[in-house]
Order: sequence, then C-alpha cells, then structure tokens
Amino acid sequence: MKKAVMYGAGNIGRGFIGKTFSESGYEVCFIDVKQEMIDQFNQDGEYRVHVVSNEADRYDVVKHVYAVNGNTPQAIQQIADCNIMATAVGIKILPYIIDNIVQGMRLRMDKGGGPINIILAENQMDVDMIMRRWIYKKLNQKEQEWADKNLGLVEASIGRMVPPLTKEEQEEEPLLIAVEPYEELPVDRDAFKGVIPDLKGLIPYSPFGFYIKRKLFIHNMGHAICAYLGWLKGCWYIWEAIRDPQIYRVAENAMIDVAVSLHQEYDVPLSEIVKNVEDLLKRFGNQSLKDTTERVAADPIRKLRKDDRLTGAALYCLEHDGRNPLPIITGIVAALHYSNASDPSAVKIQQTLREMGLSKAIEHYLGVIEQEQLIQMIKEKSTDFLMEGIRALG
Repeated sequence: MKKAVMYGAGNIGRGFIGKTFSESGYEVCFIDVKQEMIDQFNQDGEYRVHVVSNEADRYDVVKHVYAVNGNTPQAIQQIADCNIMATAVGIKILPYIIDNIVQGMRLRMDKGGGPINIILAENQMDVDMIMRRWIYKKLNQKEQEWADKNLGLVEASIGRMVPPLTKEEQEEEPLLIAVEPYEELPVDRDAFKGVIPDLKGLIPYSPFGFYIKRKLFIHNMGHAICAYLGWLKGCWYIWEAIRDPQIYRVAENAMIDVAVSLHQEYDVPLSEIVKNVEDLLKRFGNQSLKDTTERVAADPIRKLRKDDRLTGAALYCLEHDGRNPLPIITGIVAALHYSNASDPSAVKIQQTLREMGLSKAIEHYLGVIEQEQLIQMIKEKSTDFLMEGIRALG
C-alpha cells in the first residue's frame, strides 16, 4: 500500500486527516510522543471514529494504521519513505518537529526519493511560509535547491469540528475520536510538488487565500461571537447560544459582512459564500458536538489580535469595501468583557481594563492604534454595553 505519515495523533490527526488518508487507500503511520497511545495503535491496527449529528450517529473504523514515537529514529525513516505527509500538532509544537522533518527530507534526498508534500493542518495563517523559513535555516545550499523543487508545504483549511469525549469514553476506548459529518479538505493547489494526490474530500484551490480567510474570518469569527455572547447570556453550550435569536442575528450579520468582502476581493459568487454561512450556522447548532462556550471562547488575547478572527475580520471589512462591521464590533466588545476567572487570558484583559482603561486595552491586545474608525466604534459599543448590559449587544 501507499504510505502516509500523520504527524500528530490528536483530534484533527485521528478524526480527520488520518481518517482521510486511510479511506483514500493509504497505510497510515501516526507520529506522536504519547507512548500509551502509540502502543494502542500498534496493538489494534485500527480505531473508531464516532460521527455525530442531530439527525443520526455512526461509527467508522479506520484501518491500516500504526504509530512510531517522534523521539526515535523510526520517525525520520517514516518521513523519508512516505508518499504523502501531514501535520496537525499546533503552532506551538511545530518548531519541535522541524528537526525530524529536515532529517527525513535529507534521507529521502540521499535515497534519490521523489517530492514530498506535507499538508499543514494547522490553524495559523501563512503557516507554509513559517515552516519553510524554519526548515531552510537548517539546510545547506544544495539541500535548499532540492527543497525548492521537491518540498511542497501545503496549507489546508480545517473546517471539521471535533467534540470532546467524556472521561469515561476516553478510558473505555483510548483511540476513539468523535467528529461532525463535514469532510471537505480545501488545500493550496499551487503549493504541491509533482502530482496532486487523490484524497477523499480534497479540494485543491487557487488562490488559496480565499479559503484561509473564509475559515478564519467567517467560520472562526462566527464561532467566537456565539461563544462570547453565549457566555454573557449564561449559555453553557454553543448550540444553546446559536438558538438565541439575538445571538443568531449578530453572528449571521457578522458572517455576511465578511462574505460580501470576500466576494468583492475574489469574485467568488456571493450566493456560494452565503451558502457556506448558512451551513455553518446549522452546524453550530449540532447538539451532539457538545461544544462549550467556554472552550470556544478560550484565550481571548489570541482571538482579539489584529491578525486573528475578530479584529482581523473587522479590519478586513473596513479595508475591502468600507462596510461598517458593527456585528463584528459586537463580538470584539463581548470578548473584551469576557470575565471568566478560570481563563488566564481573560483575567489579564480584565485587569488591564480595570487598571489602565479601555483605550490601553485596545492598544495592547488589538494592536490597532492607527485604526481610528475601528477604535471609535469599539469604544461606543463598549460604553453602550457597560450602560445597558447585554441588550446593547443586540
């Protein structure tokens, strides 16, 4: 069988990309560092995926899988010999797997192997450029020339949502993972070296910036708005939040604002983008996902950055068609006032608001000191919220 390497055996690794590789005819090697999980893979040779929705559930069995420890030479050998590879480890872990990728690439080069394409299933804009910079720092000129021709670093837009399992489910079946039915895998067509692999659900697309922005500024942004407004209204689950007419209206209008901007920049039919918005709003209401507002709202400092889902989306609307992104501003204000004492990021923001005021908080966490129009809208909406409470965020 053809061989695929899945670096990272977490939610996306097991629940989406590894499953996709297996169902596309590949033997899948998972690389991870959790030895108990590795042993379980090698003992069972398969695992189950629980596909959940409001309509019906099913269990899929993912076959032809095994695992190696990323701290052993076996990992390097697997990278050298594979036909396709993917990563899903998170931006904070990516730097720690670069050495294995470089050594695997060198071994592949020495053997006279062909191109290696690495699908980057990481929730980070421009992750392909970040990875290439890290890798090239470790290569000599000859190796860089080989990489220019043979190393494909392929950005992916991961839209599949993965619900948490209970402690009991995890203990009973350690490799079990739950996912929603959504299976589309948009990737950067222009980044592949050689033949684009025939993978289930793969959507090679160019220019890929459209999909990256659609995921971050529509999916992630709309999800975050549901979480922050839901938390303020006392909703524990995302599905509860999206059933609130006020929250639904704000999330929908915010997502439509971005849809119009995407349509204007990329000339993709607006009806096609709006269809994606409608699908997402329906998927947010999937009770079986059991996704909490607290989880989706986690780390508001990151989510408020000017290059991330909330502030980034508002700036995108202002810069591309001059739309007044008031629904997104509502989400920004809700995130600024997310006073969850168990979230260290939220605690820092609340401390800044108390000690230094809103202007300093905007400057420090949003980084938009020159965006006077946006700053003014945030201040006005925040004042309304403090005076009138949650009603002002409608």
